[in-house]
Amino acid sequence: MDVDDGDAGLELVHLLRRITGRLDLMAAEFAAANGLHPTDLRALIHLLDARREELAATPGWLSGKLALNSASVTALVDRLVRAGYVRRTRDNRDRRRVLLTVGDDAVRLGWSFYGGIITDMVDAMREFDGAELGVARRFLERMHDVVRADKPTNPVVRLVPLDEATTERLLTVAVHEARPIDVMPVPEGSDTWTPATENAFREFHRSHFHGANGTVMYAVESEGSLSGMIRLARVSQDEAETGMWLGRSARGKGIGTAALRALVAEAAAAGVRTIVADTTTGNAAALGALRTCGATLIHRGDDVRAELPIG
Repeated sequence: MDVDDGDAGLELVHLLRRITGRLDLMAAEFAAANGLHPTDLRALIHLLDARREELAATPGWLSGKLALNSASVTALVDRLVRAGYVRRTRDNRDRRRVLLTVGDDAVRLGWSFYGGIITDMVDAMREFDGAELGVARRFLERMHDVVRADKPTNPVVRLVPLDEATTERLLTVAVHEARPIDVMPVPEGSDTWTPATENAFREFHRSHFHGANGTVMYAVESEGSLSGMIRLARVSQDEAETGMWLGRSARGKGIGTAALRALVAEAAAAGVRTIVADTTTGNAAALGALRTCGATLIHRGDDVRAELPIG
């Protein structure tokens, strides 16, 4: 579809481009002033985000974020280790896995660059009321959906019905890359992984083995690794409900959309005619996957009901 030069949306696109271009220029100038390559600064930003989100960052994860091969990432991490910004440690759960963690010097460096910008942006936002900020958030989340959808990625996903062995592998992913509340019903206040919550994870998923209670749970496998879980819960003869979670390192790669498409095929084979899902306006990744697969989204305040017809 052609876009008219006077289209108000096009003006916003140009404005977003100018903002991101200015931020990129500021980042490059800051990196040079501190003896860093711009890619080094990008790596530190990803690692600082991982620290804030309690994500286990590995060299492979960083390679995916930066679109670099393993040799280039190794050299980059070597530079950041020598500069005192990053540490390599062994994963206590899997000694074969190397974790990358940022030190206090990296936190101070990041804040010296972004601290002033963040403060100024938050101050500027006080000019707008809650409703206006809500619209702005929905707009930016939708633009983020578009950028994600345009990525040249088409991951191959396999859905693996859960059993004991697969559940243990999935638990490892959940502990490293999600919170208990993200992956199962938990009592209020149970927001950290403990032996008790790990056992609760096992029992919750065992209760649905082999389609028990009308729900089939699948581990989402991509490139030989588990990324998360997706379920198909029969509501009636023609309708089923779904829900999904992915580990942090699997997000933004099209895996959720591919998993949903694979689930649609499973549902069609089982005679399901409609898949429904409940989410919120803040869950941009879920909304993007549902839209891409053809779901109709019904907004009720912050809650969103999705209806995806099959066939």
